[in-house]
Amino acid sequence: MTIAGARKLLANGELSSRELTQDHVSAVSKAGVLNAIITETPEVALAMADASDARRARGSVGALEGIPL
Repeated sequence: MTIAGARKLLANGELSSRELTQDHVSAVSKAGVLNAIITETPEVALAMADASDARRARGSVGALEGIPL
């Protein structure tokens, strides 16, 4: 999925930031070795996604709001 596609789904309410983030967390865990220095903190990522969804519900969102990077 592209960032533009994710933004559209988030804006239309077809996808939540939590769902998108959960997909990314799952992909990272399935990938195994990433050849990168990484600290996995899925609980932090999901909490941030929930906060993003709350901001979106209030109508206060930036261009990349809810997109996990």
